Amino acid sequence: MGENKCYQPRYPIRNYQSTNCHPKPHKTRETILECGCSPEAAFFEIDDGRVERGQEFVLDRVRIDTTHLKKPVVKLDFSSLIIFEAEDEEGGEHEVEVDLLFKLIRVSNGEYEVIRSWNYLYEIDVENSIDELEVEMKQPFAVTFCDKPCATVCEYIMKVEGIDFEGDFDALRIVSPTLTVIAQGQC
Repeated sequence: MGENKCYQPRYPIRNYQSTNCHPKPHKTRETILECGCSPEAAFFEIDDGRVERGQEFVLDRVRIDTTHLKKPVVKLDFSSLIIFEAEDEEGGEHEVEVDLLFKLIRVSNGEYEVIRSWNYLYEIDVENSIDELEVEMKQPFAVTFCDKPCATVCEYIMKVEGIDFEGDFDALRIVSPTLTVIAQGQC
């Protein structure tokens, strides 16, 4: 009775290959985790209540070496906080709008490629007899993306670009940007 035997089914299971009680060991795959190396907040310049056009900021970047991985898969996570204060006092219709374009760029072998972009749009229109519209917003913005680059050294960069703005702004900034990368080979 002290002998520990493996369970033997009463009715044999087809293709039952082993009477060993221990499961087969799983192949271990190397996993690489990298965090952004230079996160920087974006402070949009505002002149007399108007956000200046054509502003673009690098929010964070991360470098990862997948040369020793076979068929690498790279998962990227980005998060930040968008903060703005704006108002509209003129006319019978009031509008505040913030339109931002976030671009994920992969740099590999000296070539820059926008591999994905996301649009952030906050828009509020009020058509009634109020004197003014004031908006103070603090909103998280987060995205996830999976990439399948060649086995090489890649740098990923998250940029933001101002597209369109309506209203009189006191502040517009993107703070606490974080870009992280996890990579693993498929084989």
